[in-house]
Amino acid sequence: MTTAQTPLAGIRVLDIGTMLAGPWAAAMLADQGAEVFKIEAPGIGDVMRYVGPTRNGVSALFHSVNRGKRSLALDLKSAEGRDVVQRLAAHTDVLIHNFRPGVAERLGVDYATLAAINPALVYVSVSGFGHSGPMADRPAYDNVIQAFTGVALSQAHAETGEPTQYYQIFADKITAMYAAQAISVALLARQRGAGGQELRLAMVDAVASFMWPDVGGMALFREEGASPGLAVAKHVPLIKCRNGHAQAAPLNDAQFHGWCAAFGVDSSDPDVRTVADRNRHGDKLQALAAAIYANALGMDVDEVVARLEAADVPCAKAHSLDELPAHPQMQANGLFVESEHPVAGRLLEPRSPVRFGGTPTGCGFPSAALGQHSDEILHELGFDANTVAGWREKGVIG
Repeated sequence: MTTAQTPLAGIRVLDIGTMLAGPWAAAMLADQGAEVFKIEAPGIGDVMRYVGPTRNGVSALFHSVNRGKRSLALDLKSAEGRDVVQRLAAHTDVLIHNFRPGVAERLGVDYATLAAINPALVYVSVSGFGHSGPMADRPAYDNVIQAFTGVALSQAHAETGEPTQYYQIFADKITAMYAAQAISVALLARQRGAGGQELRLAMVDAVASFMWPDVGGMALFREEGASPGLAVAKHVPLIKCRNGHAQAAPLNDAQFHGWCAAFGVDSSDPDVRTVADRNRHGDKLQALAAAIYANALGMDVDEVVARLEAADVPCAKAHSLDELPAHPQMQANGLFVESEHPVAGRLLEPRSPVRFGGTPTGCGFPSAALGQHSDEILHELGFDANTVAGWREKGVIG
């Protein structure tokens, strides 16, 4: 990627977080051309280095949320480590961390301290439950946040009623996206004269906000008289065919009747003619849906998709994630690109999904080994070789 042409060329980001919510936000900025420094503890580094599938010791998860960053292994609990971070912060545009409330203050890397050094700093603090309140001090991981914010109960199994959770790091990823968007807005505000500022983001706030438009439903209305209407997505199971699965979204009237016709189901009953009719006669709608799902069991999945497409019904075959790169549509989109990692070998990964017409983005350079850039970063900051060697002996750097 040619950084001189990227959207965030010239922006420097200091990532002192761990896990995923903070680091992935920083990785998104790296994909968009920012220069990102990742601070990790000497010895073990970010625990994400040891999670999920690996090759030659390189974690797929760690690489994906830390590509495009230079790694400095630094003990933030040491006086020397604190001095290094403060010197970095003096020449940095953005700092991101996801410490529990109070930790940054103890380490001397809180907003008040760093803003005094660099008033133009955009300082991002991500917490689990919030920066104040009865649960602010609690540790929080993705599955805990999913349970707290209603994700699990909203995903209750249609037949058993048992709550389920997303089998992915859902809450962290949503939080990272909100953080990256907010950082861009804060940088724009700074350019317009607002100066630096602190951004606080709680994972519970990010997930609850993400869920609210369609899952919040009746909770939006604070007065009586609201109608639940048709479910937006909760009761739309996959269509099981004899050799795979498909999905459809027959929202308007033409799509609904095309959906029925594709499976040989008669929808001529006046009680299901329009969406308003179907809203009033949910029992008849459910009976038609049951007939559709029963007929689908004996049909070929590609035939089902072809019929739905012919009727202009929004639909798709259900794919596994590893099938996507070879799909003609994904190849036309050019999302997946190959890269070479010096340790893990050839990689296939998505570029930044947004296409910028005038300031192209891509994939950042390969994720770094722990402390790979420690010496060069410290030398760039003005520390001499003897100082760096002494710090390495003391365990301040790695």
